[in-house]
Amino acid sequence: MKTADRNPLTIYCKNCGAPAGFDIVRQTYRCPYCGQTSGIDEVRNETIRWKQLDSSHKKAVDTGNTPEKFSCSGCGAEVIFEAGEASVTCDFCGSKLIRKEFTSKEQFPDLIIPFFLTYEEAKERLLKWGKKHRYKKEGRAVVSGIDQLKGCYLPYQLIRGPIYGTVSRDDGNRKYQCAGYLEGTLVSSESHLDNLVLNRMEPFDWSQMQLFDYGYIAGEKVKLNDLPQDKIESRVKEETEEDFLPEVRKVMQTSGLNIHLDAGQLYRIPVLLPVYFIRTMTLTAAVNGQTGKVAVSEHRRKITYPWVIEPLLYTILCTLGLSYFYAFNLEAMCLFAAVFACLFFAIMSEGRSSLIQTVILNSKTSRARREDGELKIEEGNDILKNPFDNTPVFFEKNSDGENVPVRIRFYTFGRILSILWNCFVLVFLPAIIAAVIRLAMITESGEKFFDHFFIGYGAAWYVFAGFMVILYFAKGVRRDVYDHPFLYEIREDGKRHLLGKRRDRNVGFLSMFGIGELDQNGKRITLIRALWELGKTGFWLMFGLLFILIGCVAAILS
Repeated sequence: MKTADRNPLTIYCKNCGAPAGFDIVRQTYRCPYCGQTSGIDEVRNETIRWKQLDSSHKKAVDTGNTPEKFSCSGCGAEVIFEAGEASVTCDFCGSKLIRKEFTSKEQFPDLIIPFFLTYEEAKERLLKWGKKHRYKKEGRAVVSGIDQLKGCYLPYQLIRGPIYGTVSRDDGNRKYQCAGYLEGTLVSSESHLDNLVLNRMEPFDWSQMQLFDYGYIAGEKVKLNDLPQDKIESRVKEETEEDFLPEVRKVMQTSGLNIHLDAGQLYRIPVLLPVYFIRTMTLTAAVNGQTGKVAVSEHRRKITYPWVIEPLLYTILCTLGLSYFYAFNLEAMCLFAAVFACLFFAIMSEGRSSLIQTVILNSKTSRARREDGELKIEEGNDILKNPFDNTPVFFEKNSDGENVPVRIRFYTFGRILSILWNCFVLVFLPAIIAAVIRLAMITESGEKFFDHFFIGYGAAWYVFAGFMVILYFAKGVRRDVYDHPFLYEIREDGKRHLLGKRRDRNVGFLSMFGIGELDQNGKRITLIRALWELGKTGFWLMFGLLFILIGCVAAILS
């Protein structure tokens, strides 16, 4: 197969010619049939050669007039004058434009997905969507503005290449390294339409991607790239974050995340995609010209506080649990709720913030087809799944200082048992000490165990320990655990190896106060050091705890 005839979305094995896939763990392409590998630079050079040959191919077949690019004097948008047209109306501001000069072919795309829906079919589908959502602001805006619908080929860049980044939780201190490989990621390079709405209008059916030919745009409006390169880079990062978010949220077990990405050597292939749209001061609506999917935004935003759910649940459970001993007295419940709310919201709000999201409504993912010339659209979440895997992989350093792929786990069966055991020991510590002493006493005297053993007399310690357990669950179990993960190295043979030392995964009571952590100089903080730095406060704190503990032990043995 000649290079110019190959689909640039497919990487071919240099040994046997079969399609090769990207191995994200090894950061190389690998053929599933013969095992041959190809480096990223090799693939990049192959893509460059394809573009050069394809450009020559387009020059060879073009014998007619060259379309002209013109910058609109009204809004700055760039439009295409088709061959033979003397004037055109700007789709974005309505200005009348006159042909002045021709543009070079190098600015035209390499690939194109042709329109599948006609203008009338797209208008009917969008109007049907608007009527279905007539009780919402977006639906009413679509119905009232339906006559402003326009059709146009919009410029996109098809992105391929490695990308790296760091991920952290809003309430955590640890940063996790991740990497991925973008395959089939589309980034709009048009500045006038809302990129978020265009994203929600995807996906397209990749199987219908064609090499660009001027015949596809005959009679259609075309918008050329008018977005600066730095803005395109910013959009690449934004859309990659969106691609990464579902998997990262699953791993990190929260929607409150901070993601910072850096792109490696990305390859960009310019493409044209079919879109019908409405754009006004307040409304942006888009219909996928190939699949019929609808996305609409009135540019309104909503503020959510997803993190408040957790402290609220803790407050309710603890209030109900403690109120049981007071026969659910209303005054007591209000007092308990106020105390627990102050405690949990103070702890769990640290580092957390609201999420501000633009409200965008869209129809389900769809696929358009025709039966006897009649348009049929199938909808469903399983339709047109992305054939490319953009799932990120997490990396950590092993004992040799090498970055290796890992699987992250925060809650294992052993850790859950350890947490429960820690709580049991803390609450019943005076009873445990007293039981050991009592066993030694009855061995010598022959008395019965419960003759001088009253477990309820340790109430002073139990109350203190109960609040410590609540604090432990609120901070230690629900926060510190995410800074002390179990990291399993993913090896080539499929086996997993646990990385790090046991103390690096410790989430005991003392870890809530930084005991066992490393300071800025890399030295581990010990209990004695922490008390020493507290000075007199540390001394009296330790003295008070020992006094309560010894007093409760003595009371139990009285």
